Amino acid sequence: TYGVAKGVFLHGVRVWSADCRGTFTTSDIIAGIDWVTANHQSPAVANVLMQSEPSTALATAIQRLWASGVFVATAAGNDNADECQLAPGQAPFAVAASTKSDAKGAFSNWGQCVKIYAPGELIQSTWLNGQTSIETGTSFAAPHVAGVAALYKATFGDASSDVVANWILNNATAGVITGNRPGTPNLLLY
Repeated sequence: TYGVAKGVFLHGVRVWSADCRGTFTTSDIIAGIDWVTANHQSPAVANVLMQSEPSTALATAIQRLWASGVFVATAAGNDNADECQLAPGQAPFAVAASTKSDAKGAFSNWGQCVKIYAPGELIQSTWLNGQTSIETGTSFAAPHVAGVAALYKATFGDASSDVVANWILNNATAGVITGNRPGTPNLLLY
């Protein structure tokens, strides 16, 4: 009973190696994204939580998913670095993390490739074996945006990814993030 869009159906797509040790390649991630592109049922949103060296093939796969009508929220990353220099930096909707006091998370990536901030510090969420855990990172900020996109589609009907993105940005709270890096949009998910 956690999350923004509590009534959605979640479908996990595993891209890790068969031994489940948390290793994966960029081609594994692309295969997972391509599977969602080919098999999703509309309305749909996706949350991509990974980071790697820049990859044209990965960016292209995310763009295909976006163009198929699946809104894609991606975690900006936790290196306090320019998101544009990392993959999926050029993703259509990279999400940085804010703190509970509406500051830029000290760990959060930043830059013009970020579209919005969302809560990403001390987030209570579900965890393994039915437990809960309090976690920090952009991997906990991006799901807030995916949840709002899901609520948009549940309320207003299916729409293109661009329409949903524009609605989220137009309804964000502007200018409240303290410690925002130059060139990073100062928008907080609302």
